[in-house]
Amino acid sequence: MFTYRYRELAVALEKKGEVRLALAKTLRVNPEEIFNLEVERFSLDSRRKGDLHWSYNVVFDLKRKVRASGNNARGLIESKREIRSLDAEPLKDTVAMASHVDVVGAGPSGLWAALHLLRKGFSVDIYEQGKQVEERFRDIRKFFVDRKFNAYSNVLFGEGGAGAFSDGKLNTRSRNLFSETVLKDMVDFGVDESVVTFAKPHIGTDKLVLMLRQVRAEIVSLGGHIHFNTSLEDIEIKHGRICAIKLREISACAGMTSAGTGTAESHWQPCEALVLAVGHSARSVYEMLHARGVTLESKAFAMGVRVEHPQSLINMRQLGLNVDTRLTGAAEYFLATPTINKTSSAYSFCMCPGGVLVPCASEPGTLATNGMSYSRRNGAFANGAIAVPITAGAEGFDIPSSGSLFGGLDLQRKIETDAYNVGGKVYAAPAQTIKSFLAHSEDKTLPKSTYPCGLVPSNLWDWMDKTICQSLAEGFQNFDRKIPGFINEGLIVAPETRTSSPLRITRNNDTLESVNTQGLFVLGEGAGYAGGIVTSAADGVRLAHYARRCK
Repeated sequence: MFTYRYRELAVALEKKGEVRLALAKTLRVNPEEIFNLEVERFSLDSRRKGDLHWSYNVVFDLKRKVRASGNNARGLIESKREIRSLDAEPLKDTVAMASHVDVVGAGPSGLWAALHLLRKGFSVDIYEQGKQVEERFRDIRKFFVDRKFNAYSNVLFGEGGAGAFSDGKLNTRSRNLFSETVLKDMVDFGVDESVVTFAKPHIGTDKLVLMLRQVRAEIVSLGGHIHFNTSLEDIEIKHGRICAIKLREISACAGMTSAGTGTAESHWQPCEALVLAVGHSARSVYEMLHARGVTLESKAFAMGVRVEHPQSLINMRQLGLNVDTRLTGAAEYFLATPTINKTSSAYSFCMCPGGVLVPCASEPGTLATNGMSYSRRNGAFANGAIAVPITAGAEGFDIPSSGSLFGGLDLQRKIETDAYNVGGKVYAAPAQTIKSFLAHSEDKTLPKSTYPCGLVPSNLWDWMDKTICQSLAEGFQNFDRKIPGFINEGLIVAPETRTSSPLRITRNNDTLESVNTQGLFVLGEGAGYAGGIVTSAADGVRLAHYARRCK
């Protein structure tokens, strides 16, 4: 038996999944001669407009040798099957942890840490300041109508974390055994099995909600306890080790900006192992940790705006004319360019084909925007963030407390507060066509948008950071050369400030433990060490894999 790999096997759009027949035809063998065929990765190849096809990387066995020649010469490689297992990972069971673990945050990293710790025999309590995903969904819908902001149940906070109300993208630049474990778990929880092999998997907010319910049920069935409407208020550290946590039980009306602060009850309880998986917008947690002496550091992040275009424009420019998007899916774009004499840049981030825009503030009196889409991605508009990177201690940006640990966070807050005020303090978003933005002029009227809380015409140069605006302006001109119509048909909805956290809770990467607080483990986007749903969840799997019960 001979083992081969074939790279970039072309399969017609309408023949998606018919890999064996395409491989047999390419190799000029009978389909029955191909054994143990496995798809390692597949994607849509749209490099040549008018010649779109699916591209598969596969591994398979044959009983006889075949020669690489002609059309198959570049793709066929004689190979061996790789046997990879987490059991061989060198740091397995190297981190001693108390047998009971408290997890704060029910986003991807917190849920997957709890799930895999429970599977290893730990006992786990999860504390989530927001609500379970079904109630959270209703609160968000209600907010779009009555504009009564709930600081604990919104697009950023609640079961599933910020990723639950996003595009549901599961692609990651770092496919490793931890991320593969997450994707396989998701398949077990009802997600289509193609997420394991598709290069850019996506399931959509509607499917994510259903999956989260299955994850929750599995955690409970393993003996885990999930405490919703419960926030971390404080921690106690003695002799460099976590020893207690202060939790606050949040009432139904707490956090509602139109209903006062509500009531809440707090209590202290012992804690020997605390997993912080709080997400990139848990500003109060950062401030509390800093006050308690936990080491944090500034890190690079990015801010900018959301842009919206007709999906038909993106389809035509990226895929070509007369392409059936029922076969290909709605088109995406990935754009990047240096700006300001190559000292800065602008790039697209979290692009949502066929999606909608949403407000995603985490504090009263502030406004930020985000994009999301449902599984079908069949909306009339495409949206994406166009972001400008900001390095720690960067010069040229209007940072209120430049040079301080919280300088980046302060800049986020300033832009979000200004946006809220410009929007009339009712969560309407400042907006401007890209054409008017480049002319530094305010629009008299605005085109149609999916943003649910209304738009207010605004000249962004009047209140946004000028360095960000300059990089965006240069970026738009470059992007229009790649996607003609990007400027003339583009609408800016501002601001996009939550691409990632401007802070990192410094940790030992071999233990995932705070560098100066024993028993405090920090995970995911909130810790500053992940950048999406899968990588955050993989951080949780990693911690559980490293952990061993010490008592």
